[in-house]
Amino acid sequence: MIDKSSLLMRTIRNRHDNAVWWWQQARVRRAVHTAFDASTPLALDQKLQIEGDWPDATDPSPVVMAACDEGYFHRFGQHLALSSAAQSPETRTHLHVYDPSAECRRAIDALKVRCGGHLTVSIEGLNRNPFPSPKSFYYASGRFAVASRMRKDIVAPILMIDADGLVANHLSAGFKGLKGVEAGFILQPENDALYRKILASAIYLGTVGDKAAEFFTRLSDGIGLALAQGGHYHVDQIGIHYALEWCQANGWGPAIHDLDLEWSDYLFRPESLIWSTKGARKGRYEELLATVETL
Repeated sequence: MIDKSSLLMRTIRNRHDNAVWWWQQARVRRAVHTAFDASTPLALDQKLQIEGDWPDATDPSPVVMAACDEGYFHRFGQHLALSSAAQSPETRTHLHVYDPSAECRRAIDALKVRCGGHLTVSIEGLNRNPFPSPKSFYYASGRFAVASRMRKDIVAPILMIDADGLVANHLSAGFKGLKGVEAGFILQPENDALYRKILASAIYLGTVGDKAAEFFTRLSDGIGLALAQGGHYHVDQIGIHYALEWCQANGWGPAIHDLDLEWSDYLFRPESLIWSTKGARKGRYEELLATVETL
């Protein structure tokens, strides 16, 4: 009888799971520790070359932020923005789009009109991309510097989510419940794999506390350093894990809140705030989109 819990079987079963192996983990850990051990933050977010729009700095309305390339913008990002404007008009949405074509830029302008002032869009080239061609590893990790810079620039709380999410319900009550939260992550300590102990599909950047802004700066620095190595594996979730581990070991950092799965629900419960169609669940996106559009 084959042991289904063996390393071989787990590897075969999860072969599309973007596993981060031990030697890759060591690289990410060194990068994160470099960022957090530094006497002052590297502040890589200040080196970003961004054009386009930015959320109003003085508006306290919460911001839902996501990053994507042109393909994801057309398939997912535009629908995220429209669902947010329709379902939660008191919430602002910000999309960060990497290297859009002229056609995509026209679509972005049209989308902003459709969202009626609820959407801002920033645009960035591929100068940070360490890969010969654009890859999801870049998009997933590059967004942390954008969120860190935004945290410094605006007074509103920020929820960074994946671009393939949909706002399923009004978010006001959920954001009110996070009013005193410094930083929030969906924690999954029961998972054995380090790269699965945290879901990066919903991250809350609060406005309270004197360490939150610096924490997110150093986190984006660490993930940026790991991303620059050009490894073919996601460094965002494992990077967060090592950042939280460093903070616990050194007695420093913001209070971490365990976000409820309602902020990134891959079970698609009708009462949840945001549905996440990450991974194989993308096959249900059109069905879920139709459901949101009828609400």
